[in-house]
Amino acid sequence: MYEPLSDRAGPPAVYANGAPPPPVTQKLAGQQHVTVAVIGAGFTGLSTALHLAEAGVDVAVLEANEIGWGASGRAFGQVVPYLKPGQDAILQHYGPDRGQRIVDGVAAGPDLVFELIGRHKIECWPMRSGLIFAAHSASGRRDLERRTSYWQQRHAPVEMLAGARCAEMIGSTLYQAASLDRRGGNINPFAYAIGLANAAVAAGAVIHARTPVRGVTRRDGRWMVDAGAAGVTADNVVIATNAYTGDLWPGLRESVIPMRGHGFVSEPLSDNVRHTILPERQSLTDTRQLYSGVRMLPDGRLHASAHGASFGAEPKPNWQRVDARIKRLYPHLGPVKWQQGWSGWVAMTTDHFPRLHELAPGLFAGLGYNGRGIAAATMMGRDLATLVRGARDDATVFPLQPLRPLAWHRIAPTLIRGLVQVYRVRDAFDELRLRATA
Repeated sequence: MYEPLSDRAGPPAVYANGAPPPPVTQKLAGQQHVTVAVIGAGFTGLSTALHLAEAGVDVAVLEANEIGWGASGRAFGQVVPYLKPGQDAILQHYGPDRGQRIVDGVAAGPDLVFELIGRHKIECWPMRSGLIFAAHSASGRRDLERRTSYWQQRHAPVEMLAGARCAEMIGSTLYQAASLDRRGGNINPFAYAIGLANAAVAAGAVIHARTPVRGVTRRDGRWMVDAGAAGVTADNVVIATNAYTGDLWPGLRESVIPMRGHGFVSEPLSDNVRHTILPERQSLTDTRQLYSGVRMLPDGRLHASAHGASFGAEPKPNWQRVDARIKRLYPHLGPVKWQQGWSGWVAMTTDHFPRLHELAPGLFAGLGYNGRGIAAATMMGRDLATLVRGARDDATVFPLQPLRPLAWHRIAPTLIRGLVQVYRVRDAFDELRLRATA
């Protein structure tokens, strides 16, 4: 049902072809000792390694496949200054002090991402013209208006769009209102992961690709990492495998629910239509429950996400579903020639908050980004590096939390499939009402 480790297809060619060359990785030969072993070469692990290496810490990254192979190389590409729950839910869940630190820290997440991109000259299609969140229902519009008002009171560059202005910015008359947040942006996520890896290696980190970790145990005051022919010993270990987490530590895999996300790209659109869609090159999502991302890539390709199979083996692309979505949104396009579709696993948590754990002395993990992984995972890597260097979580954005495996993890797919069907019906009903009033 889950089995993300069984996937064989790598990141999409549209991302890989637009990425810089990766750094030279080293084969793990003979046993070695490092101060920190990081398991996983995605956003979380690479950000951890980069922040540690820049602080002069001896760090090695162990990756079962290639750099950015998992969700980091398949993400939609939005750099979002929010978690999935809004600021009210964060403040209620964590309390006013810690909650406000999380709200403010996540809001600055795009600053961290684009600062790293600029400082390390990462070639990843960086576009920081903002994000558009469109109202898919009356309740969605109220939520967007509350969020926009909150950030306007804090002098953030966030505004509501309505009527003709909304249609102009989106290139569609489907939505009557949207929120434009100019703090966010979009990138090539696979290229960003490669750029983080290059920066980490330049700072002194070592990356061992094609080196799956078989186990982690404590012995004689050190962590024994079973990998390669002879393994690695480390003073500290960071597990940064997110939705692709296996059985490295009891209960960690069962603390998140991996769900499939689906991406699609078209052939390049003609010049006379590509500039009518999201003309300022923001990416677009809306307030529906299921996937709704749309953006234009630098070469004129239309990139969209759409709902598909949430679990199971790698599926074939569902061209009909994404095509129907784009036809409703941009009917003037006519037939769209879709060129590539792909799937990847997203780590969901029951409350939609990320998880930061100290599983044992010197053993840390960060995971569970609920589709907000580019900014949140980069921040999590910085937090993990802070903890590894001896600080406590009063110096991090995300707080340390006890590991809580889900007792119903085995039956989660059955429960979630039913919930997804409810969401599909609700989203379809909301869209009918939206189109009737457009």
